Amino acid sequence: MSRAPPPPHLEEVDRRSALRTLLRCTCALAAAGAGCGGEWREAVVLDAPAPDAGACSEAPTPGTAGEGWVEVKLDDFPALREPGGAAEVRVPQALLDVVVVHTSPGCYAALWRICTHGDCAVGWKPAEGLLECPCHGSRFGQDGRVLNGPATRPLTTFPAVRVGTSVFIHRPR
Repeated sequence: MSRAPPPPHLEEVDRRSALRTLLRCTCALAAAGAGCGGEWREAVVLDAPAPDAGACSEAPTPGTAGEGWVEVKLDDFPALREPGGAAEVRVPQALLDVVVVHTSPGCYAALWRICTHGDCAVGWKPAEGLLECPCHGSRFGQDGRVLNGPATRPLTTFPAVRVGTSVFIHRPR
């Protein structure tokens, strides 16, 4: 005995329902992928710096690479020669990924480049004198403090000292 096919109007409803469900799923997947990659990741947050990290008046004397000091040659990052200049500095072997900002004559700030909210790389906004996350709009001051969220934790800062034609950044091991 053979089964009778469903009435045409029920077959059409099932197809429309299936297509609608497929469309919703596709839109949900596209929306999830439009944020910070295909999945949400909590940002990597380093330990808080010493209170005077990045303070020009109390800049420490650089030590050796074995002590965690990383040399950044100004010839490689000419934007750092003038106050207001900034550069993204990545030194994988030292686990260093920072934005270095020449904050005022002779003074530098080195800030962890990854937003504490959503794991996106922040960028320097020279006209505004701040760092901004392109993913969700968090803004940070030159000292790493949160100026507006959604981030709630500051960017980690590292002591940065100019000696001759280089800036030395201390990245504790």
